[in-house]
Amino acid sequence: MKSSRLIAILGAAIAGTLLVAPQAASAAAAQAPVDEVPNAPMGLQQLRSATDATQTDVYWKPATYATKYRVKVTDGVTTVSNQVVPATQALTNGLYHVSVSTPNKCSTYKITVRAEDAIGQGAAAGVTEKSLVPTIVTKARGYRSADRTKATFEMASPQWKGYLVAPGGGAKGDNLKKPTIAVSTTLQLVRLIDNKVINTVTTTQTGWTTAKVSKTYTSLDTKRAYVLRVTTSNAWGGCSRADGKILINPVPA
Repeated sequence: MKSSRLIAILGAAIAGTLLVAPQAASAAAAQAPVDEVPNAPMGLQQLRSATDATQTDVYWKPATYATKYRVKVTDGVTTVSNQVVPATQALTNGLYHVSVSTPNKCSTYKITVRAEDAIGQGAAAGVTEKSLVPTIVTKARGYRSADRTKATFEMASPQWKGYLVAPGGGAKGDNLKKPTIAVSTTLQLVRLIDNKVINTVTTTQTGWTTAKVSKTYTSLDTKRAYVLRVTTSNAWGGCSRADGKILINPVPA
């Protein structure tokens, strides 16, 4: 009788332990911190400095779980900078803010921000900072007319006009509703056989026009090839990488 009673008591104790254990585990799980890899930073934006055109201000919203952020700048070939921003850095109007180097007026820069924590890195968010100067003309072509001593060259204005010069000496984006940016296109006709410059002319367009630039040359030698050198520039100047050439071949004998 005593033995049966002891077994019953032990059974009840074991059953009680089994019933309590899941509750304790569940409560512990609810209280344990949840660690995750941070999401990509939201609200990423960039703005050329109004006081130093070689710098670009970068802003983004805080990411959950992030302990730091990695801000990387590349020019398509090399890494210009790679800096770490602690999540403890003070916010400006609810946003993180850093200034990064974008030194070359001719380059287009890719800026990425990636949140990190002890587990790893989250996905990167990215923006593109364009060049200070205009890009190359597009849809360029040249052809001789029925009178083979004449040749016409046509091209579309650069799609990207660049930046204005801000009052503080830095860069300023143009107001697309009331544009004031001016882009100059210089056309230089060269005879290939002796590399002689035959004619040079510069035209200036204001605003974000897509109008064509066209020029007709006369009194050309039908037996000679010519090339039209095209350069674009704004208040920041121009870049050789944006120069173009259009060839006109001699008339077949």
